[in-house]
Amino acid sequence: MAHHRNLYLAGMKRKFGFFLSLFLFFAACRQNQDTSTTDKVYLKSAFQKIDSLKNLLHSGDLIFRSGNDDVSRAARSFNRTDTSYSHCGVVLVENNIPYVYHALGGVYNPSQKLMRQAIDSFANPTENNAIGAWRYPLDSVQIRNLSDIVHQYYKNELKFDLYFNFKSDDRMYCAEFVYKSLNRATVGKWVPYVNTDTLPFGVTTDDLFLYKNAKLVSKENFHK
Repeated sequence: MAHHRNLYLAGMKRKFGFFLSLFLFFAACRQNQDTSTTDKVYLKSAFQKIDSLKNLLHSGDLIFRSGNDDVSRAARSFNRTDTSYSHCGVVLVENNIPYVYHALGGVYNPSQKLMRQAIDSFANPTENNAIGAWRYPLDSVQIRNLSDIVHQYYKNELKFDLYFNFKSDDRMYCAEFVYKSLNRATVGKWVPYVNTDTLPFGVTTDDLFLYKNAKLVSKENFHK
């Protein structure tokens, strides 16, 4: 039993080691890539879709985006089932403005600290081609708890986990941050929904929006 467990862990480390190498390689190259879309009609349409989504968002919603670069394509390939989105965060509405709190690393965020961004920046259509939001069945107390927890992580400058180690709490990758924030806010309610037995280890981006009780708020493809 222990032998099989060691083999499993070794395989997991190799796979995530490969992903980490790929992430760092493309992140280093990204500054020399022109992945932006400059078509004015496209941008106007995309920002109109983002504005429509903003009006629907509530505190506690989960938001997802699909980046158009190689790092995002690699990230999508590590989803468990659905490769629609590459990154995610938690929405908190502050002074009537929805902000996204999300864990991000690489050249996208040199400080590696938990980010707080307006929706327009998070979903920037020069760097993303789709966005979507889902809502979990949280009551008002759980939403307040979630807000307090996310703000505490932000105040403490939670760092991004480049090694995607789900078992550590001092650093977190994007889906891990969202899941653990939700789980703390609901006092362990989401524990049964985390997959710790098979690769990908822990929580993937699609695990979050494919949860059976998650309600779609809206999703937009900027190219349609």
